[in-house]
Amino acid sequence: MPWLLMFHIAALLCWCGTLLYLPGLLVGRSGGANTVTQPAHSANYLTLPRLVYTRIATPAALTAIIAGTLVFYRYGIWDVWLMVKLMLVTLLVVLHLLTGLLIAKTERGKVQRVKAYAYLIALLLGATMTAITWLVLAKPLQEL
Repeated sequence: MPWLLMFHIAALLCWCGTLLYLPGLLVGRSGGANTVTQPAHSANYLTLPRLVYTRIATPAALTAIIAGTLVFYRYGIWDVWLMVKLMLVTLLVVLHLLTGLLIAKTERGKVQRVKAYAYLIALLLGATMTAITWLVLAKPLQEL
């Protein structure tokens, strides 16, 4: 079943890529300013971040989590490093939800410091993804 592991990795690449893309997209949409410059009722306002979040990032997240769960059930991995990894994945899910919240609040014009929040989320996402990658590479799956 190496295809299941490859499916998990492909979904992770899509999920993490879109999560890193979204804060930059929000900063670009804010016009480089720290406040929202376009009215919230504009027809084209922030439709791309919502589209990327709902149509790419969230399905990829669900796919990655389901495939990852199936991988460790299939191979019977229950080591301590896996529990630490799952805690970091939980943090990644929380950051995913915060990104969605920032998108929704930005669309309604209720965020004053879009740039600061987007940079903070991007920094936390990068650190979490780096920690997960390091943990997986430090203790790779055996017998695949």
